[in-house]
Amino acid sequence: MDVKEQVAALQPELVRLRRHFHENPERSWKEFQTQKAIEAYLDELGIPYVESCHSGVIATLKGPHASDRIIGIRADIDALPITELGEAEYKSRNPGTMHACGHDTHITILLGTARMLAALKDQLTVTVRFLFQPAEEEIANSGAAYMKEEPLVKECDRLIALHIWSKIPAGWASLRYGPVMSAADTFDVTVEGKGGHGALPHQTIDPIVAGAEFVTALQSVVSREVNPLEPAVLSVTRFQGGTTSNVIPGEVQLSGTARTFSKELREAYPGILERVAQGVGTATRATLRTVYHFGPPPMINDKACVDTGRRACAKVFDPDKLVDWELQMGGEDFAKYYNPKCLLLLGGGFPEKDRRYPQHSPYFDIDEKALGLGVEYFVQYVLEWEKELKKYVCDVCGYHLLDTSAIVAVYASKH
Repeated sequence: MDVKEQVAALQPELVRLRRHFHENPERSWKEFQTQKAIEAYLDELGIPYVESCHSGVIATLKGPHASDRIIGIRADIDALPITELGEAEYKSRNPGTMHACGHDTHITILLGTARMLAALKDQLTVTVRFLFQPAEEEIANSGAAYMKEEPLVKECDRLIALHIWSKIPAGWASLRYGPVMSAADTFDVTVEGKGGHGALPHQTIDPIVAGAEFVTALQSVVSREVNPLEPAVLSVTRFQGGTTSNVIPGEVQLSGTARTFSKELREAYPGILERVAQGVGTATRATLRTVYHFGPPPMINDKACVDTGRRACAKVFDPDKLVDWELQMGGEDFAKYYNPKCLLLLGGGFPEKDRRYPQHSPYFDIDEKALGLGVEYFVQYVLEWEKELKKYVCDVCGYHLLDTSAIVAVYASKH
């Protein structure tokens, strides 16, 4: 089978699928039409599936010669609460909602992979499980936290995924060993004061001033308490309070995000936020309450998974176009899954650099040439993993020998 030729023939269908999903985005935990479209496509391919996690889908492709070895391939399917400002002909038809992170691309690539592998069903020696996961963008309550507990997922020997990346040119990719993306936590801060007339501030405890002090004080944490060689971010991203120009409100609300690759720093963040809040409260007479939400941990690629992926990449990308892209402070809930796993960053950037808008931009878009490369990578990964497994199969009994003492003992007992 010439994978490149088959994928090239599939390209028009990939573009059609991607544009359909881009035009019809749905937010986290509400991806019901997306779910139905995925199921309809799987029905066409004859691949059985079950619904999972409210609005997700898990499909299983198992041929007559498949062993008990299972590989899972995951795609996230939700969009963001962003109004699309670009002028593409396939612009979002859902006001205030946009596929600004490329999950439409991920759905398309996984469906294309399902079509390619379905054609190989009678030849496959492993079972392939396709995970269409909802709510990746819900940091504190993301879909992976639930899908990882599914028995169909837990029994996968390994998981693979990719993330389209608009800053990497199409035709390029990155599959790093070790860390790829940081932990992504969030926090909320309630600042309680004493409201009153804007002309009489001395009769109030101004929560706006206290909130501003908190934001300012927080800036010194990364610059003065964290090793400058350690990537770290503390960003306040929401500051809401007040209703009119001549009233000092009684309360304001702040929210933000905390990022790091360090387990120790991540565990320290809640205490740091509370300490800063208490100090600001003492100085301003306001009461500051902090709530910390742990999101996905750092995304760390498993070495054995990357080894296989690198061999697959060698058949898809030019040698000089597989790079170790810089560590990303963005989070990815794929990190929550228990299974050995790896995440590839797939280049989706246009040739023109000024068109490479970052993820979560209202102008975000991707070069659709990347679609076929994503499908190629997934298909080649499955085929490469099959080759690896054949090295550990006994010619006498067909038993899979793995590098664990329990399996070695069972294997020895059969001879």
